[in-house]
Amino acid sequence: MKKYGIELILILSIVFTVLTGCSNSEIMEEDVPKDIVSEEVKIENETVEKIDTIEDYFPFKENTIMEYEGVGNEFAEQKAFFEFIEGNKAQLKIFNPGTVAIKILEYSNGELKETYTEGEFYHIENMLNKAKETNNVLIKEPLKPGTSWTTADGYRRAITAINMDLELPYKNLKVLEVTTELGDGIKTMDYYAKDIGHVATIYKDGDFEVKTLLDEIENSPYETKMVFYYPHYEDFETLYLNKDIPISTNASIEKILGDNFKNPGTDKLIGTISKNTKINSLKLERGNGIVRVDFSKEFLEDMNAGSGLEYEILRSITNTLGDYYRVEKVYISIESKPYASGHFELQEDEYFEVDKNDIGEFRD
Repeated sequence: MKKYGIELILILSIVFTVLTGCSNSEIMEEDVPKDIVSEEVKIENETVEKIDTIEDYFPFKENTIMEYEGVGNEFAEQKAFFEFIEGNKAQLKIFNPGTVAIKILEYSNGELKETYTEGEFYHIENMLNKAKETNNVLIKEPLKPGTSWTTADGYRRAITAINMDLELPYKNLKVLEVTTELGDGIKTMDYYAKDIGHVATIYKDGDFEVKTLLDEIENSPYETKMVFYYPHYEDFETLYLNKDIPISTNASIEKILGDNFKNPGTDKLIGTISKNTKINSLKLERGNGIVRVDFSKEFLEDMNAGSGLEYEILRSITNTLGDYYRVEKVYISIESKPYASGHFELQEDEYFEVDKNDIGEFRD
C-alpha cells in the first residue's frame, strides 16, 4: 500500500508540474475563444487611450441653436449658431439684443483659437478663409487645472477646475472652468461641458456680476427675416414682402436668394429671375458699400418684358440686395459682363441704386 501511495503521489506531482509549466498564452490560445481575447484587449486599450480633448468640450455642431439667458446686463442674453463648419474651422454667429457678430474658431496644435471677429454682421457670408487677424487662445490642452497661457491682449488665462458642478437654467452640468484674470481683481470665467460646448460666461468685479447662462438647446436651423421686392402682376408696380427664411449650417446665400427671386410665394407677384437663371457669384465690397451680383445668361435670355417691367425687375433685385446687405448700390452683371439689354446698360464703374419711392407692402 505504501508503495502504491508513493507512486500515486509522484504521478500527481509530475502532472501538476507539466500543467503549471505551460505558458499562460498557450492556455489562452487553446482553451479561450480568440474573439473574446481580442475584444478584451480592445476594450482595455480603448480605456487606456481615451483622453479628453478640446473637441470633446467644444464640438462644432451643425444646425444647433444655443440660447443663453442674460443676468446683470441687457446685452448678456444671446443666441449662438455655427453658420459654417469646414474641418478644424468653424464660423460662429452670435446674436444679442444689440448686434450680430461672427467669430472664426480653429482647432490647432492642442488649442482652440479665435482667429477673426467682426461685429454688425447681419448677412450670410463664409469667412473661414479670411486672413487671421488675432490668435486668441480660448482653451489649451492638457485639460487639467494649472494649464495656463497668455491671451492676445496680454491677460493670464488658465484652466482652474474640471468636472465641477454648475447650475444652469438648462440643467446642472459637469464643466471645465477657464479663468481670465483682467487685473484689479476683475476676472471672467468661461465654462465648457462635454459634448455640448460653451455653456456659460461669468464676469466678476467685486460683488458685481454679469452672467450669460445656457438656457436651451434646439436642434434646428435658425430663422432670419428677409425683405424681398417683386413687381405686381396687375400694374407692374413694385411691392415688398417679408419672409422668414430658415438658415442651415453651410447654407448657400446664392441659392437662398435665387430660390426666392424665382418664387414669390404667390401668383399675384412676378418672380424677378427665371427658373433657369443662376446666381454665379455674390460679393459685398465693404469699403465702398457696393454689392456685386453676377447672373447666368438666362437672366436676359428668358426675360420677356418691356422696358417698364424690366425696370421694376431691376429695381426689385436692387432693393432686395440693398436691404439685405445694408448698402445703397448694387452692380449687376451677366456672365461677368456689365448688365446690358435693349433698354438698360451699365458700364464697369456704374451701378443701380436702391429706390423705394412709392413702394408699399404686398397684402394678399
